[in-house]
Amino acid sequence: MRFIRAWLADGTFYYGWVVVAACFLATGVVFGMTYSFGVFLDPLAVTFDTSTARTSLVFGVQLFVLYAAAAPMGGLVEWLGPRRGLVLAATLVSGGMIAGGLADSLPLLILTYSIVTGAGMSLAFVIGYATPPQWFQRRRGMATALASAGLGVGMLVIAPTASMLVTQLGWRGTLPLLGAGLGITLLLAALLIVDDPEHVNGVNAEFPDGRPESDNGWREQLRVIREAVRSRAFLLLFGGYILMYGTLYVLLNHLVNYAAEQGIRETGVFALSLIGGTTAVTRLAVGGVADRLGRQIVFVVCGAAMALALFVLPLARAPLLLLTIAVFFSVGYGGTGALLSSVPADLFGGRNLNTLFGLVSFSFAVPGLLGPFAAGFGFDRFGTYAPVFSTTGIVGLVGVGLIASAAWLQGELG
Repeated sequence: MRFIRAWLADGTFYYGWVVVAACFLATGVVFGMTYSFGVFLDPLAVTFDTSTARTSLVFGVQLFVLYAAAAPMGGLVEWLGPRRGLVLAATLVSGGMIAGGLADSLPLLILTYSIVTGAGMSLAFVIGYATPPQWFQRRRGMATALASAGLGVGMLVIAPTASMLVTQLGWRGTLPLLGAGLGITLLLAALLIVDDPEHVNGVNAEFPDGRPESDNGWREQLRVIREAVRSRAFLLLFGGYILMYGTLYVLLNHLVNYAAEQGIRETGVFALSLIGGTTAVTRLAVGGVADRLGRQIVFVVCGAAMALALFVLPLARAPLLLLTIAVFFSVGYGGTGALLSSVPADLFGGRNLNTLFGLVSFSFAVPGLLGPFAAGFGFDRFGTYAPVFSTTGIVGLVGVGLIASAAWLQGELG
């Protein structure tokens, strides 16, 4: 593997695309597993004899850890480098899932699967999303789109696999088996990745005006954080992400249960895989288009599509309509996901991007923790998901407006 890596790095082929492939694997592991949690929701509720809202905390706490830890994980990546970071991520992800399969209480499952595995996923998430923009500028939209497409492929593969394994082995047998496989995948990504773009040929062609340099010192990273927090555009972007991405976490955690409420549970499981496949294809298509039309405007339009899909989801009471809305949502989600790391890079520059992206990503922790729980509470209270989904859609549209305002302030929209 070292010989192949050296040959690619010294040849005419730009090694940045191999780095993108490694990041594709990382994002596939992180979100393919996390976003397939709906498959485990009912079995866990039965095992621990608890409510939908409390069981949803397993998903919510993991998302909170994934995103809340992103800023310090970004600083850790600046110090360790992406390769050693992925090795550590593999250890945490697989170790937490293997231990989670042995948990005899809900708090212990949260400690292992939600917190330990979530920490590993946070590390892999930062590497998977923040590394490609450091290798690309001219084709940044395409590069980040390809890397983030791993999310959709991961969902496409892991959701039905997990569903099948849960049926045959139960959730206790499924978690360790998936954990081992996902750990191996992250180790493969670590073998492919290169820490420093300056070690390969061709990077200057991507950065005509020169590549921004990062300072690994903690003082410089703190300075970047302070400047970002004081920026009005950053605060608007941060708040917009909180509101807009609530649509994602509510949908992924409760779609299968909603489908079961309509008597079409298997359609809900299939819809998760369909969302994964559709978002993967969308990400591949959106990157190049956004580079030409404008990455910010494409992001805003796609975010609005996500919110509208949640608003009309209560109308989906038949399989075909449910799948149609799922596809519409996944096209919007694929577009925003393809540009997720490009947006802060374009708005705030490329210096110390691991730390900056990790800071922005903390915004996902709030809807990740509260969204699924609130949706579960609403369902337990009203006995239906209709008001939950409609309200989530309206909140999502407000978030899109905040993101558009941030881009306008920075001169990237308008």
